[in-house]
Amino acid sequence: MYLICIVAVCSILTANAQIVVVPDTNIVQIVNSFVLSGVTVSNVQYTGEINTIGQFSGGATTNLGMDNGIAMTTGSFDTTVNVPVGAPVIEFASFSNGGAGDPLLDALTGMTTYDASVLEFDLIPLGNVLEFEYVFASEEYPEFVGSSFNDIFAFFISGPDTASGMYVSENIALIPGTILPVAINNVNAMLNDSFYVDNQTLNGQTIVFDGFTTVLIARIFVVPSATYHLKMAISDVSDGVFDSAIFLKAQSMKSYFSAVGLNEYEQNSVILYPNPSSDILNIQAASWPVEVNILDMAGKTVQSGLQSSASETVDVSGLKPGFYIVKTIQPTGRVSTSQLMIQ
Repeated sequence: MYLICIVAVCSILTANAQIVVVPDTNIVQIVNSFVLSGVTVSNVQYTGEINTIGQFSGGATTNLGMDNGIAMTTGSFDTTVNVPVGAPVIEFASFSNGGAGDPLLDALTGMTTYDASVLEFDLIPLGNVLEFEYVFASEEYPEFVGSSFNDIFAFFISGPDTASGMYVSENIALIPGTILPVAINNVNAMLNDSFYVDNQTLNGQTIVFDGFTTVLIARIFVVPSATYHLKMAISDVSDGVFDSAIFLKAQSMKSYFSAVGLNEYEQNSVILYPNPSSDILNIQAASWPVEVNILDMAGKTVQSGLQSSASETVDVSGLKPGFYIVKTIQPTGRVSTSQLMIQ
């Protein structure tokens, strides 16, 4: 009898010591739980299939890096049709909703998207900075890094910028220190790995996804008391399977005043375009000369050179079609990496 009781208690403790996501359609309540201070929210809307948005708890017992908040997925949080988020990494979360993608995500990734989950609302910030915390996770890791199955999400903000212009669907979900959107091909074991958790190698027992980011901060400078529209969207890319999810930390959205005029990455970023490319790659940088190194996905340097002025271009016509990593080094010593697709 005592043995049975001990086993039962241990089973209950094991069941409780995991992250749990409960689907929830009370979207206004969900968003209100996301706001900490300095932000007024209105006109909350959600577009997506059933059971693709909810609230998570128990994250403190995992390696997710946050305890509770909002979760959105390209799959389903219904555990009768899909694997629970709190399952061991050896399990496999993949559910196709047969849902539509999102045009802004199509444009951002350059591919067709599917099963989009979109949360959007208007907001008024009290201060000149708006920020919140999040984690991106996916079953596409690590097998499909560098492929077209580049599941993606973005936080698009529209409204007045601090230079008397307008943000128009400006994505603020960026890899720190870069202008790269957070996506499978931009943060992984080979690229921007300091922001990546290889859950598969860790044999994770508390999160089903093979890989996910560290806790990241979305931040943007805003005009106090102005009205903004924020669209938070995630989707599958190129097909509708192998789930991805975004976790938004509860009570992490806040607005405050800062004396800083620009983020460091805005002052020192390197921009490469067009991407995809087939012949010429243009370079924009804050300081020159810029050392440009192009590596294949195995990390081998296939092309390198020093670009001396703001009008410089790189001839990439000799590269075979596929995915590459472009590593740039500015005179300040700042190193940036980005994904390049050669058609």
